[in-house]
Amino acid sequence: MDSATTYDALADVYDLMYPPASPDISDAVAFIADLAPEGGRVLELGVGNGRIAIPLAERGLTVHGIDGSEQMLEKLAARDPEGKVTTTAADFTTGGTGERFDVVFIALNTFFAPTTAEAQVQCMQRMREQLAPGGRVVIEAFEPRAFHQQEGEKTSTRYLSPTSVMVDSTHVMRDRQLILVIHTVVDGGVPRPTQEVIRYAWPTEIDLMARLAGLRLVERRGGWRGEAFDANSHRHVSVYEAVEDPK
Repeated sequence: MDSATTYDALADVYDLMYPPASPDISDAVAFIADLAPEGGRVLELGVGNGRIAIPLAERGLTVHGIDGSEQMLEKLAARDPEGKVTTTAADFTTGGTGERFDVVFIALNTFFAPTTAEAQVQCMQRMREQLAPGGRVVIEAFEPRAFHQQEGEKTSTRYLSPTSVMVDSTHVMRDRQLILVIHTVVDGGVPRPTQEVIRYAWPTEIDLMARLAGLRLVERRGGWRGEAFDANSHRHVSVYEAVEDPK
């Protein structure tokens, strides 16, 4: 199952998995908006249902999103009836807009959706190609230490609604840096499993991919609130700039 098919299957429950009204969304919007000039242009790779893109557009920024999941883009359109966010249905590792943006970002571990290092480098290259002079690339991802140390299969349950839960079964293939998750929605009907596969990368590995794409690290934080990134951080928000501005 490719990532577009995965997120098509999860589109109906995605807001229950990651509530759009969470403080983390507000922090992400503020962080990204601070990097863009007033009325600037922002591109989100893996825009999904617009949980970050729409609030950014409501701040007066020009926002475009790319996503391979038609179902997720339909959810975005439904919650954005005025069309403040424009979108492209495409694989963000290979497709692009042909335009330049002040901020290009990818959030919520979506950088790990491409399941090979080569595809992740391609993703970096697409971000670099669409970056305006003086612009910034932003990547939010988890720090993979805890997953890399996992032994065997791990099962967890998350609350979705008063009548439904999601059971997640996670298996880590350390030799390939892959995580296989089976998400199963249990709501009294027939259980609906969805397979998700991601390839995690270490922060320094992501930095090397960035250099291969013509980007360099500007700063790394432990979260959208600007927390310090240290050995105890569970995630990072990394900001990159072009080694040489596009001509």
